Amino acid sequence: MAKTIIFLCRCFGEIGAAIDLDHLGERVKEDGAVVATSIVDSLCLPEDIKNVASLIRESGAEKVVIGGCSPFGRADFVISGLTREGIERENIGIVDLREACSWIHRDDPQGAVTKAWNLLAMETGALEHRKRSEDAVIKVRPEVMIIGAGPAGLAAARSLIRLGIRVHLIERGGSPGGMLNLISHVYPSGESAGEKIAPYVEEIEKNTLAVFYPKAKITSFKGFAGDFKVTLNANEKEHYIRVGAVIIASGARTLLPYGLYRYGNLKNVITQMELERQFIKGTVNTRSAVFIQCAGARNHDRPYCATICCPSSLKNAMRVMEELPGAKVFVLHRDIMTPGSVMESYYRKTLSQGVQFIRFEESTPPVVLGEDQVRGVEVYDAINGVTRKIDADLVVLSTPLVPNEENRKLADMLNLQLDRYGFFSEIYPLHPLETRIDGVFICGSARWPVSSDQAIVQGEGAAIKAASLLAGKEISALSLSRVPGVKTGHATVSKDSCTGCGNCVSVCTFEACRLQKIDGNYISRVNKMRCKACGNCVAVCPNGTMQLPEINYRATGEMIRRAFGDMQ
Repeated sequence: MAKTIIFLCRCFGEIGAAIDLDHLGERVKEDGAVVATSIVDSLCLPEDIKNVASLIRESGAEKVVIGGCSPFGRADFVISGLTREGIERENIGIVDLREACSWIHRDDPQGAVTKAWNLLAMETGALEHRKRSEDAVIKVRPEVMIIGAGPAGLAAARSLIRLGIRVHLIERGGSPGGMLNLISHVYPSGESAGEKIAPYVEEIEKNTLAVFYPKAKITSFKGFAGDFKVTLNANEKEHYIRVGAVIIASGARTLLPYGLYRYGNLKNVITQMELERQFIKGTVNTRSAVFIQCAGARNHDRPYCATICCPSSLKNAMRVMEELPGAKVFVLHRDIMTPGSVMESYYRKTLSQGVQFIRFEESTPPVVLGEDQVRGVEVYDAINGVTRKIDADLVVLSTPLVPNEENRKLADMLNLQLDRYGFFSEIYPLHPLETRIDGVFICGSARWPVSSDQAIVQGEGAAIKAASLLAGKEISALSLSRVPGVKTGHATVSKDSCTGCGNCVSVCTFEACRLQKIDGNYISRVNKMRCKACGNCVAVCPNGTMQLPEINYRATGEMIRRAFGDMQ
């Protein structure tokens, strides 16, 4: 058995307050593999690492078990420090005594000690059989592909070229700007949409680091973080590019509310975007306008709030009153959504200018009146409990942002998933701009409806994440981890025992496994850059040929034996 030394950290009293570490230290010595134990006040101060490394060398131990905080705390700092001191990563085991024992079992000290002992025993046994995955290192392609040239994509592109990173900007339309090309002014500043987007467009057009592909469509996508291979068609010409990271900023589109409030069969029932077009042309003409909120949103098919609808109505309602003195404007709503102090002030400004708000219930929606043209709107006022008839010659429907139709094809190509509505659902709560595919980031309304300001901020954030990934000249497969620190490892397969059944291929959500024909037989192969060490392939392998070296079947078996077997 390999000689093992165990360090128990008091964590400045956070662990020692609930766990009797002296008793625990004596108990773990019963393990024949343990040659020494050491109880320390801390492990995460700079001077602690050198002291621990010195004790390890003096003890002659081959393995090290650290009983302290979780990997989400400071454990990663301890591991990194010990590896810099020459201790091999595969010989270091981490046991969570703070969050998993001390903090949650303060009222049961004896139970906390028993649990801590079990965890230490399991980790000690696992270290005996733990092996190390062979790492893979690739050369980074210091370029980024951005899908979509709306506010999010333009903001990401500008941030990257300012960092000296070459950008390939892919746009399905003919010009950059996205939906900002379709509106006249933005909220809450009231500035021209063209003026807002112009600095981004100008900088990208002038900078030689930015390459713009109009009317473009991706036809092939392969590779992994650091080296993606993309084929696209732009302006009927085929292009082949290789990039180290991808940013999805493909945006969204507005819903056309056919079948709602007589849209499509009654003159002057229009959408917000159609009203914007009239503002641009200068053809808005109304004596009394009614805005109806949540047209096609917050219902069974789309229960979500689309973020931009209420602010857009506030902006356009005020503009109608400013450009057409004497006009009356009504906003019929189920709730006005204006989160934050800025948007709340924007709402109050709308009230002060004379826009009238009437709340209705979903069960009693407004009724648009008229035979061939709008004559009025009848609505049950849920606040006052009366039915009101409003004379109107214009009805504006606030419709939600919905996913682009191309999302499904793009998701299939990039091996990403969509939510039930069609937005990209590959986001992590603590990392909202990342996807489960390393090197692929997402921002703007491709992931969820947002305003242009929010899209710009997210685009800049995605650019920083991409730049961080490409900061070095090389990327190690073991560095591509979904949790703090290095990756657990990656799956390995023995070509001598693999039967080529394909189970691993069918369950791998990262497309890391594939079958390769060698000497007439199919053998599974693992792409280390894509593998996330999730263990799905190990679970379905019928003969155990697929393994994670760091958590192989011998290590797992020893952990189970120590937890439930003869050491109890």
